[in-house]
Amino acid sequence: MDEKGLRLGGGVRRLIPVRLEEAKALSDELRIMILEMLHERPMSVEEIARSLRERGIVKTANTIRYHLSILKDSGLVELTKVGRTYKYVANTRYYAYTGDPEADRLIEEMAEEVKEDVRRLVEKLMATRGEDLVKIAERLKPCEFCITKHFVEQVIFEIIKKSLGSVLAETSIVKHADPDLENNQNH
Repeated sequence: MDEKGLRLGGGVRRLIPVRLEEAKALSDELRIMILEMLHERPMSVEEIARSLRERGIVKTANTIRYHLSILKDSGLVELTKVGRTYKYVANTRYYAYTGDPEADRLIEEMAEEVKEDVRRLVEKLMATRGEDLVKIAERLKPCEFCITKHFVEQVIFEIIKKSLGSVLAETSIVKHADPDLENNQNH
């Protein structure tokens, strides 16, 4: 580490994989608000407009449709038929939060505790499905800003992220730790 406490030698501390479509979709506060509302329950354009008005935000139906289109194109929401009407529903749970040094320290500590378990998972994937990982990675397009290609890492991250999402959705421990999660899933 240097005198400022920064890691030297390119030591990566965090991975933040994001598809460019998702980054664009989440770059607007209104879209984030709409996504959060759609996580609570499926809504029509009119219901979204009404809910936004209740929050003091007045937007036309066309403006809302524009933002929904971006969210839909990014894969974060989908259109589903509810009764006789079509409504939008979030199919992705995102977690936005502000940083806290103590929380960051504890997260780093816990990440270190499970690191060997994660290493075994990655090694298992590479040993049993390495060729498939490479095939998938070759199909991915590099973003315009990439200098190097770490697509196998991205594929592994996506696999673990999807599996982790399923496990967390099924795990009662997390639901008991956060009653709001259980309440939101009952909607």
